Amino acid sequence: MMKKITLSLLMAFTGTLSAQITIVSSDMPNAGDSVLISVTTSIDTNDVNSTGANYTWDYSTLIPDFQRYEKFDAPLTFPLPFNLLFNPFNTSYGNENNILTSLPIPGITLDMAYDFLKESSSQFRQVGAGYTLNGIPLPFLYSSNDIIYNFPLDYLDTDSCDYKFGLPIPSIGYYGSEGHRVNVVDGWGTLTTPFGTFNTLRVKSTIAAIDTLALDILGFGTDIPRPLRFEYKWLATAMQIPVLKVDASDVLGTITITNVEYQDTLLPGVPQLSISSYSNDNFNSIVYPNPVVDNSVLQYTLLEKSNVKISMTDIVGKTISIIADQSQVSGTYQQQINVSELSQGVYFVVLQTNKGRVVHRIVVSK
Repeated sequence: MMKKITLSLLMAFTGTLSAQITIVSSDMPNAGDSVLISVTTSIDTNDVNSTGANYTWDYSTLIPDFQRYEKFDAPLTFPLPFNLLFNPFNTSYGNENNILTSLPIPGITLDMAYDFLKESSSQFRQVGAGYTLNGIPLPFLYSSNDIIYNFPLDYLDTDSCDYKFGLPIPSIGYYGSEGHRVNVVDGWGTLTTPFGTFNTLRVKSTIAAIDTLALDILGFGTDIPRPLRFEYKWLATAMQIPVLKVDASDVLGTITITNVEYQDTLLPGVPQLSISSYSNDNFNSIVYPNPVVDNSVLQYTLLEKSNVKISMTDIVGKTISIIADQSQVSGTYQQQINVSELSQGVYFVVLQTNKGRVVHRIVVSK
């Protein structure tokens, strides 16, 4: 009798591990959430197109190149001018776009790309973006939103959307893009990564986009087709972002992996990417260690004499303390930041000089 009960419990437990799940809006992030991820460019010998019902994916051999935090900032924490266009009425949160590294615009440097997202019970969509081009912040709304997910999300669901935006660039011209996204829930089952084992839904997104570029100096514009892009995302309940996400592009007919990210724990010896936003190269600043338990250091370089104000704020932008407020000559400085009395969570260290402002996100871990 005991053997039968034990066998029944084992079968029930196994069934639970491989149960088909549904993803809903409550499984997405909340404003202020911060998720540690490991980043690499290789999926070893795995075939990213292998999928199906009750499938088992084994990505346990992934080796990270570095780690960083995926952070979802509340609208009230956006600096000017982003907080004027994106606010709690039209935006749930924003996060840095770490995949986009350049734009097809001669003479333009992309210093920062920021995505603004809206979450509802029925959709998760991108409503706009903010680029910092040659040091100039330019926020803009999409004229047609990019629908990333429709809820509820179940196996074999398929949907698509067309998104579009345009961005006039002062003294340069115009940059715009329009694309077509197709989402297919092409698998469900058990995924294992170095972080653990999860019941997941697998979503494959195929994105075809065309950029439009017009330069004032030429007096005309042109369309620039982008390579076909693919996003492979394994979603689990209550995990906020994909447990595993693989980005790829079609390069001359070959699917080429461009980026791999998976949720993880803090790993000693793995480089930690500086957790910063709206950075300014005038300061050449960094906060370390990060995450921090008791004391961290803000190191920065001034190229000329400047008034310097260093403060710390909480997640909603409320100032907790003024760390420094003084005039300093050119040189490299190290300012100690004591967080021993702060509770665990995400905070911001704000460095303001005559040249502008830089914000570093720090994670206090107890």
